[in-house]
Amino acid sequence: MTQKLRLIHCGVGGMGGAWTKNAIKDSPDFDLVGIVDISEKALNETGETLALSVDKRFRSLEDALKVVQADAVLTVTPPVIHAQHARLAFEKGLHVLTEKPIGDTLENARLMVKWAEEAGKQLVVAQNYRFGAAIVHLRKLARENALGAFGHGHLDFYIPADFTGSFRETMEYPLLVDMAIHHIDLIRAVTGRNIVKLTALSFRPSWSWYQHDPGLKMLLEMDDGTAFSYSGDWSAKGRFTPWNGNWRLNFAEGSIHLEDDKLAVVTCEKWNKNMVITPEATPAVPYNGQQKLLADFAAAIRSGTPAETSGADNLWSFAAVMAGVTSAREKRSVSVAEMLK
Repeated sequence: MTQKLRLIHCGVGGMGGAWTKNAIKDSPDFDLVGIVDISEKALNETGETLALSVDKRFRSLEDALKVVQADAVLTVTPPVIHAQHARLAFEKGLHVLTEKPIGDTLENARLMVKWAEEAGKQLVVAQNYRFGAAIVHLRKLARENALGAFGHGHLDFYIPADFTGSFRETMEYPLLVDMAIHHIDLIRAVTGRNIVKLTALSFRPSWSWYQHDPGLKMLLEMDDGTAFSYSGDWSAKGRFTPWNGNWRLNFAEGSIHLEDDKLAVVTCEKWNKNMVITPEATPAVPYNGQQKLLADFAAAIRSGTPAETSGADNLWSFAAVMAGVTSAREKRSVSVAEMLK
């Protein structure tokens, strides 16, 4: 039997609690040897839930690294903390799995990738949306379809999310930076293409309860010249989409749709003649996204082969987000490829 890896989990409240419940608690790959949080309440609640002794609960990663022996760190903290935790972990020879976005700035994201390479350790980013059943099958249909050449695509995302009291309530560009990172990463994963140029319009509806812009319109240019568009609002009341968003992928001979997490392939002739709508059953996946990420993280550590959502790969997704921020601020199109040079 393969020996389990030792994990320190930073940030156990909020989304960190979901990691504990959904993946870490019953992980076949990791033993939890320490938890870290600035909240004593979160530490105690998680510690009691997991029957983790008081001497394995810490207020900082620095304190944890002085006491426990570990192989890896999971950081589920605000983006501004990610680079700090990565630097501490890599200096101690530990591998890192970080929540998205990879960092708070492109400079820090680059540094994290650089530190991982210099330390010879794995850096994995938690792009868990890639591994949901609907997206896995959408990706398969898009890559293996019999509809001819891909031409263009669109994604809608509308959810009236309430993050009162969290960092998302006050952060700049909350939808673009904190949520659209998932969708931009999914667009790359589903189409198999990188985004090389981006134009973004960010806005704040008059009714919004966010301090900054929860609304977003984007036009993306892919590396083969094809186009993709995105429309979203994290304060949109009325009909809402799933968290995956609603998708339309257009091909030479038809289109593939993901709407309300239900898939369909549609073909027709000119002038809408002989339209055929073929629903697609979505096969179940044997794990949730966080379980898959932990498994991929463990596999990367053991094999030395970067995971699908490695830090180096994720720079393309994060750079597209940062290009969107620049585009929204400066009201111009921005080259993602130039930002990565």
